[in-house]
Amino acid sequence: MTTAAAAPPAASPRAAKAVSWTPYLLVAPAAVLVALLALALAFLFVESLRPAVGAPAGSLVQYQSILGSAQELSYFWRSCWLALAATALALVLGFPVAWHLDRAPRRTRTWLMAFLVLTFFSDYVLRMFGLVLVFGRNGLVNQGLVAAGLEPLRMMFNTTGVLIGLVASSLPYTILSITGVLGRIDASQVAAAQLLGASPARAFLSITLPLSVPGLVSGGIIVFLLCLNSFVVPALLGGGFVDMVASHIYEQGVNLFNLPFGAAASFIILVVAMVLLGVCNALFDRHGRRFGVVPANTR
Repeated sequence: MTTAAAAPPAASPRAAKAVSWTPYLLVAPAAVLVALLALALAFLFVESLRPAVGAPAGSLVQYQSILGSAQELSYFWRSCWLALAATALALVLGFPVAWHLDRAPRRTRTWLMAFLVLTFFSDYVLRMFGLVLVFGRNGLVNQGLVAAGLEPLRMMFNTTGVLIGLVASSLPYTILSITGVLGRIDASQVAAAQLLGASPARAFLSITLPLSVPGLVSGGIIVFLLCLNSFVVPALLGGGFVDMVASHIYEQGVNLFNLPFGAAASFIILVVAMVLLGVCNALFDRHGRRFGVVPANTR
């Protein structure tokens, strides 16, 4: 003789109402931040359309003065090539570290990952001053060179110092991005390639490196955008001799009270970032499958 299964107790109206509001309460803080960001961007965009401070909006004079001036464009070009150089160095230096993290024992990997995460909680300005103590005129590196009978090197308060600061500040992002992708690569593919006669170097170049391209690209985009908009690094490690676009925007918008010009330059940088992200997304949607990336619009 069978008995019917007892029906689950019906949820009370109060409990059902609480459950229905839970997703909205969780999303509310993020929605407030997005709304404030959109409001700030809208204010900046309106300000960038003013020909002068206090004038009515509706003019593209500020954009024309930036895009039509070789001197103004030099700030953008200098920022772009410094960001590209820092991105390339961060990827070259970060990939071996990520490779070691992926293959290190679990305890060692845990400690190294904890150290990388702790760098995000340390003060950014103090880290940059720490680089001055290491690479400055009387820093540890030059003290070692002098002790070895060599001439000290000028590695701070110039383009080299800015490049060192950009790489050092963005290296953790690169390592974490590449480590996350390397951890998802199936080790059996590399083992199968070696069983078929491929050397470790050939297996790395044919399997591991192509499959790690998503991590390289995502880490490179993050590093490039961070370096392109860097303000603290050129201010502290450039010593006022290396002006990047963020420093120029601050100078125009805050020190010289030319807010329309600074707003227009900020939106040009924003457009550059959006175009870069759009191009990378389009390339991954078109060619991502060969690197193990499935486009978001497919199942």
